[in-house]
Amino acid sequence: MIKWLIILTTILSLQLFYELKAQDNGISPQLWNNVYVGWSITDKFVLRNALAYNVLIGSEMPWTELTYSVSGVYKFHRFMEVNAGLYLARTNQITNLKSSEFRPFAGFRIFTNSEKRWLVTNLSRFELRSMIYSDQKIAFGFRFRNRTYAAVSLIKPTMISDKNLFLFGYFEAFFSFGQEIRERFFNQFKYKLGFVYRLSYNWRFDIGLIYQDANSTAIVPIQPTRNEITYFIMEWGVAYIIPAKKRD
Repeated sequence: MIKWLIILTTILSLQLFYELKAQDNGISPQLWNNVYVGWSITDKFVLRNALAYNVLIGSEMPWTELTYSVSGVYKFHRFMEVNAGLYLARTNQITNLKSSEFRPFAGFRIFTNSEKRWLVTNLSRFELRSMIYSDQKIAFGFRFRNRTYAAVSLIKPTMISDKNLFLFGYFEAFFSFGQEIRERFFNQFKYKLGFVYRLSYNWRFDIGLIYQDANSTAIVPIQPTRNEITYFIMEWGVAYIIPAKKRD
């Protein structure tokens, strides 16, 4: 049963990818490449680092993005945690516009018991976005985002079992306030479906398909017919977790 569920989900994901690619929306697919390293300082506190290189594939107007984020996560309750950190990005928005972003953030997450076969979480995050552009202009924006995530173990009886594969999906909404930020993809909503393979406590690998709604705010004035954008992303990543005992 699980084997056929994996095969069916993979086929449906690939079919969705090619159908979206065939749409005449003028937007090529993006490829996101992620590396994640986490340090379990204590049972309650984790330091996280993430590096990503994202690229728009096959577009006449190139778009690339290099990002790095660092955050601390404190688990103050069995099913609740808070987090705060800093996100940095260097983006080639369009041919003649680049941006550097400085984004401090803070959030709150609530989640179910990971010792069960399924997991549901909700993450709320507040972000202060500071953008410096290659044309010497500066912009500031405040954003709230909320992500609901669900996953189910396909092989083992719990989410935290080793050599385990699980299917996951999430929905995320973005709410921006104040001055509008100029960027190629000004996010509105995001949907993702994918797989995670947990080899061990230390190593995890994931791959998935993201479908995203956005506005194009990089060029002023914006043509009304080109303002709304729907596009898709293939994302994969590798994560390594360092347990506290390895640093004694």
